[in-house]
Amino acid sequence: MLIEVNKQIRDVYVVVCDPKKFIKALEILDKYGIKVRGVDAHTRSVHGVIVADTEGRQYLASNSIDVYGYIIDIDEWGLEKGLATTVVFAKTSVVRPLMNTIVGIDYGKSIGIAIIVNSDIVYINSYRSKENVLKDIRFFIENVDTRVKIIRIGIASNLEDTFIDTLINTFRGMASIELVPEHRSSKLRYFIDRQRLKSDEVAAINIALYRGNS
Repeated sequence: MLIEVNKQIRDVYVVVCDPKKFIKALEILDKYGIKVRGVDAHTRSVHGVIVADTEGRQYLASNSIDVYGYIIDIDEWGLEKGLATTVVFAKTSVVRPLMNTIVGIDYGKSIGIAIIVNSDIVYINSYRSKENVLKDIRFFIENVDTRVKIIRIGIASNLEDTFIDTLINTFRGMASIELVPEHRSSKLRYFIDRQRLKSDEVAAINIALYRGNS
């Protein structure tokens, strides 16, 4: 079965005039797999998601650049919230309304996570560091506004109580924590662009989608 993972379906333009914010925006968007485009005085229109600061919006207006899509003003939204929303808008087929954010976690020597918003997989990764797992989950859970937020973790023989406690304490009041069976969760093999996903990434997708027993 072919599953599209991390597919960017909308162009993202970065029109940020503040140098520090510009560099930070590029770093974060690159980390989460977003390809970006720029604008210049010859640009007549842009279509997609536009990340801008106050000066960037003034630049668009002064150069009469027509905008068709979504403007994310990081001076209004805040940098991380604006960029997390940009990642989601770039990778989800339906952005209004955003109904749910679901995180799947496959716990082991390496930890796989999958972030699903509505029905689209917006981010997957495999980690050795628990701290980095929590950092990336927090990036989406804290900053993406959806009605429902769920973190699902597969029940594994090596699952540590301390990790579950950390999840509960970190995301208390922000997301529901669910433990789901993970039997055979890594057995289903998905392919994207002829590249096989890591087994813990596949398992995380199945856990997020309740496919552990498929």
